[in-house]
Amino acid sequence: MIFRQYLFKTRLPLMNKALDTYALRQRTISKNIANATSPHYRPEEVKFEEFFKTSSISLEGQNKEERHIPLGKKSVQAAEPEIDNAEVPSPEVYFSGETHVNIDKEMSNLAQNQIRFRFASQMVKGYFTGLTGSIRGMLTQ
Repeated sequence: MIFRQYLFKTRLPLMNKALDTYALRQRTISKNIANATSPHYRPEEVKFEEFFKTSSISLEGQNKEERHIPLGKKSVQAAEPEIDNAEVPSPEVYFSGETHVNIDKEMSNLAQNQIRFRFASQMVKGYFTGLTGSIRGMLTQ
């Protein structure tokens, strides 16, 4: 029972949320690149990894009732991507012009996001390959 909880309630939902987040980030970066010549456009960014940074330093506590303020680390199910306006440093405003979109930075973010998406998809593939191999009783490489 503990293995089932780990396999299907902890690990797989996190990988699925990561894939959904990277797909959303891909669309957001594409939108930023498409609006690179639009005047007064503010670039957007998707925040997801920040959730895990803040949850690792949170106080630990115990909730006795549902009306209490939640304490402790948030569950993986609570991790949701957020679209927010990207901060544009003042030197970059002069570099990027009226649009505030730095095309070089966006292309770099696009490449990083593609690498992360491929890694997450390979992890999901390996996860299901391992499950299939254990069901069939074969070792997988």
